[in-house]
Amino acid sequence: MNPPLRLLAAFQQAYGKGADWIIPVAGREMWVAANTVDGHRYTVVTPDLDGRVVFDRQSAKQKRNIRNRPLPKWARYATGALLMLDDMEIANPPISAIILGDEPPGPRYEHAIGMAFIAIFYAIEEKEYDAQTLLSIMERVQKEYF
Repeated sequence: MNPPLRLLAAFQQAYGKGADWIIPVAGREMWVAANTVDGHRYTVVTPDLDGRVVFDRQSAKQKRNIRNRPLPKWARYATGALLMLDDMEIANPPISAIILGDEPPGPRYEHAIGMAFIAIFYAIEEKEYDAQTLLSIMERVQKEYF
């Protein structure tokens, strides 16, 4: 499956270069493109929601961005996934990412953002996963983070 051109264009527009990682999200009509970055900040852009958020582990624990503002609901799925991966001892280096898809906006789309965030770190670590792996981690995120 080839990535949608709008994913590649959105990444180029947001970050001024190409992505090192481009993967489909198992079980969803979603894609994620990302680069690992220096420092300790994570940047996630969701063109379909006109969203952009920057956070680190500490702000994620507080459900806030790096400017100490509350996270939008869609971003809590990504930050919760980050913290869950920490608990599972799965490496999750700082990244700049674009997440988009053909899911309709709403709870399913927001949930898929978390799945995409998990999937990119599994890909970076070269760990195998499937849709059920992503869904089970997201169930924990919903129970323990929301």
